[in-house]
Amino acid sequence: MRAPRRLRCPLPATIAAAVALATLALAPGAAAAISGATVLDGPSAEVTEIGDAAMAGDGSGGVVYLKQAEGSDHVFVVRFVDGAWSAPLRVDLGQAFDSSWPRIAAGDGGRLLVTWVQEFGVGSDRMFSASLDPGAKGFKGPVPVDLNVGEATQTFPDLAMNAGGQAYLAYLVVTDNSTANPKGFLGINVRVARYNSRLWSVLGNAADRNPATPMPEPAEATGPQVGVDVNGGAVVAWREPDDEFVNRIWARRVFGINYGIPLQVSPASWDGAPLRAPADAFSMDDAGFGQVAIAFRQQPGQAPALGGAPRLMVNEMPDAFAEGASRFSEARVVDGGIREGLGAPNVAVEPEGAFVVGFGASTATLLGGGDNFDVGAVRRIDQGGAEAGTEPEVDVAESGASVAAWGELAGGGGRVAIREIGADGVADDVVVGAPGAGVVARLVLGGSGLGDGLVAWRQGSGTKGQVAAAFVDAPPEKFPIETPEGWQRRTRIPIRWTEAPNAIGGLRYALTVDDEQIGKRTRKLRALVKRARVGEGRHLVEVFAIDDGGQETASRRRTLLLDGKPPNLTLRRRGSKLTVVVSDGARGETAGVSRKKVKASFGDTPGGKAKGGGGGGEKGASVISRLARRGKGGPIAIRHRYREPGTYRVRVVVTDRAGNVASLTRKVRVR
Repeated sequence: MRAPRRLRCPLPATIAAAVALATLALAPGAAAAISGATVLDGPSAEVTEIGDAAMAGDGSGGVVYLKQAEGSDHVFVVRFVDGAWSAPLRVDLGQAFDSSWPRIAAGDGGRLLVTWVQEFGVGSDRMFSASLDPGAKGFKGPVPVDLNVGEATQTFPDLAMNAGGQAYLAYLVVTDNSTANPKGFLGINVRVARYNSRLWSVLGNAADRNPATPMPEPAEATGPQVGVDVNGGAVVAWREPDDEFVNRIWARRVFGINYGIPLQVSPASWDGAPLRAPADAFSMDDAGFGQVAIAFRQQPGQAPALGGAPRLMVNEMPDAFAEGASRFSEARVVDGGIREGLGAPNVAVEPEGAFVVGFGASTATLLGGGDNFDVGAVRRIDQGGAEAGTEPEVDVAESGASVAAWGELAGGGGRVAIREIGADGVADDVVVGAPGAGVVARLVLGGSGLGDGLVAWRQGSGTKGQVAAAFVDAPPEKFPIETPEGWQRRTRIPIRWTEAPNAIGGLRYALTVDDEQIGKRTRKLRALVKRARVGEGRHLVEVFAIDDGGQETASRRRTLLLDGKPPNLTLRRRGSKLTVVVSDGARGETAGVSRKKVKASFGDTPGGKAKGGGGGGEKGASVISRLARRGKGGPIAIRHRYREPGTYRVRVVVTDRAGNVASLTRKVRVR
């Protein structure tokens, strides 16, 4: 599951961006519903800082922020459940000093996990956590995660949790801020803590490659990031100098409480030339069974191929069960050739490796994309007219649907733009803002991984400070249905389907046959088709999933084959030659009859009967001299020639592929 992603820095001056389609379009789907802005807290001078937003795959989630209470900054959460916002809940109950660095993660069933730092003393602040379990109405009391995180001015924590409640927290601890360090560097360790849905444990060693090496002073765009997959495995990424003291991006997998080897993400060379220049901003996302994408801004150094300007790149590592799961592949440029004013990137990846990357370039907001094999073009997604903005936060679903949100400054006031891109590539844009406008100081996005998301921001200053939020309710995703294999002659045929992936609200389903709804909408995952209602033949079956907001998505289409009528048998005689024609209707519209399903007796064979096969029709041999088929489902001619005159009893029994049986019994006289 992806770690919550944060907007980091304002954009510089102007740019004319030539752009093209970037998002990978898959199956068609309806546009999402984007809500208006809701004020979660304020306006008040007590609202000090927005922390984070998170949404689980079932649509539950929350927003965490800081607010003054009893003279200190404290941690508050507003829950999002069943499409509605709760009243603010204080989380750091019983703690008297300033709290900082609030982060939130969400799991299914309304589960929430919050972490923060509580002031304790000079150089010895403490990391705490509180959880809200599924079905609970309030948070449990604070529990310690790490009782000494140093002076918490450079902590930059990142928190991620999967649907089942397994979580990881990555954060920085300053161990040496003396002047003995190179200018702009500190002694810093990257710590990782694991939450098993009940208890915390800090991994025994620091995650960084060489804990003795000073690190560059961190910022929002270079703090550690962590993601957790559906099985509870994790990936942590950070920035650290290499052996030549060039700042690179590194990552390693985490298996429970054990680290994998450190892996270099940003390149040390480019196009055959050394790249002695730092990566100075990055974003990571983890999806599915450990599919990882890391986007970063790479300074050009002396590499001729980079043209003397920073470039945005993405590097991927496949999921934990794929070949090459222990290494990153190769960094690729994803900025579409745009060089001027590149901001920090923000990346989201889906389980198969398709990714979306958002970034700012001067006052433009841009979106790129790609997958394991290709990099797409880049397109501008803002409407222009902004004086400044923030890099977009992004999230992407396995279907290809995505959501992006960013803040803008225009006309002296602030606004938040939200774009939802459906799985068919069609975009829906909404601009929202808290009452009274004001500058958008910080914006966060928590995505469900299904195209939904919670967007939260702090807007206004002083006594007009507000925490506001909006949500994106994406349509249900495509889902498979099951129809019986082969031709069916039953009067009632069961159709089954799996639950459509959907985050916010419940679902009802409508069964259609040949684009006509059959029966009423249902919340069940099965329905019956009456053969008499739809008729014989070949039919196309679809099921539509409709959410509580009326958004609908069609399942994958399946074919239903119905044939309840037996074949037609016609006897023809000419002299001593007898022909029985078996007809089962139009080719492809009925089950048809196979050679193996024909049994015939013409009365001149010992024992009185014979089965379909070859033979010359002589006494005692097979009586079927020939089977002439004109395509599957076409007529069959059974020919027989009598060798002697007489009166014979003819009986033919035919079973078609659906199991319908037809028979013919006649007496014939041959002279």
